[in-house]
Amino acid sequence: MAFTDNSDPTAYLRALLGPEERQRVEIIEKVKTTYFTSDRDRELLRLLRRLTENAQIRRDPDRPHSGSNRVEGKGLCIIGPSGSGKSTLLEETFRTHPAFPNFRVPEKWSPLIGITAPGSGNLGAIGVRGLQTLGFSVERDLREHQAWSKLLPELMLNNVLFFWIDDLNNMLTMTSEEELQKVRNTLKDLMNNPDWPLQLIVSGIPEMLPFFRQDRQFRRRFRYLYLSKLAPADHSAFLQTAIEHLCETGKIKLDVKPDEDLTGRLLHAGAYEMGLCIEIVVEAVMEALDGNSRRLRRVDFANSFADRFTLSDDQNPFVATGWHAIDVSRLYSKDDEKIDDTVTPVGRKRRGRKS
Repeated sequence: MAFTDNSDPTAYLRALLGPEERQRVEIIEKVKTTYFTSDRDRELLRLLRRLTENAQIRRDPDRPHSGSNRVEGKGLCIIGPSGSGKSTLLEETFRTHPAFPNFRVPEKWSPLIGITAPGSGNLGAIGVRGLQTLGFSVERDLREHQAWSKLLPELMLNNVLFFWIDDLNNMLTMTSEEELQKVRNTLKDLMNNPDWPLQLIVSGIPEMLPFFRQDRQFRRRFRYLYLSKLAPADHSAFLQTAIEHLCETGKIKLDVKPDEDLTGRLLHAGAYEMGLCIEIVVEAVMEALDGNSRRLRRVDFANSFADRFTLSDDQNPFVATGWHAIDVSRLYSKDDEKIDDTVTPVGRKRRGRKS
């Protein structure tokens, strides 16, 4: 089979599918891309309104609007633990917000660009990544000052008003306070530039908060949105609705009894983080679809969760009787830790008779 569509490298995979397989992929796509709004969406929109308003305010109201006649930029910082759903929240909001047309649409103008901070913690690498996102050809390694001296003219040339740096904490791994202050000063310069002040959006984990607290001038330029953990009393109904909606999207039926406390187990398994909890539901729906079942059961949650972490039954919140006492935080820790699987053998559970 000839493959000629260079613009879509997955075209040949779709060409291999029959009608039923293609329908399955379409269902999976809908399940995986479903987005659920919550109070955090409304709070983010409120803060973004302030930012977009600030981008329009003239320094001198008697002069026409121009890049050099705008007040200094402000910053918005979104903070949450890994798995809280920061990136998904921002990506979805930016994609649908009228102030950010064509965000992530190739070869179309958008007033917002977004990059992920490289893990190197190198300030120059941020400048290079910004240039690459703007389509600037970086033919050789640029020194830090060279990258940043080229970035601002490119931002101006492309009429960029908003600059988003995701996982800013990747830049903060250096131990020198002098280096950290250099990062602060560089970001302040983006907001302060008299010819083209930018509105800055950053996101990362709570460990980066001291980075803001150490500089009073830097701290006052920002407003903060902290993505709190979910609470059973406040969010069980939200998760129940999400489960039911994903079942409907996946064309399966939820088959879990109330005494199985599915949402309680789910909250605990997801470390009470919204992003992780939704991720677990999606994986459970995928497990049911893989088994050609028309029902979603607790065993699907148990099996998909065990597959993800190679867990023994006594450490699986969807199986263990004493699931409240299981410390799931270690599962999401970056540090390697051996899991004791000697008490109960690791294995997948049978779903019983298919229906």
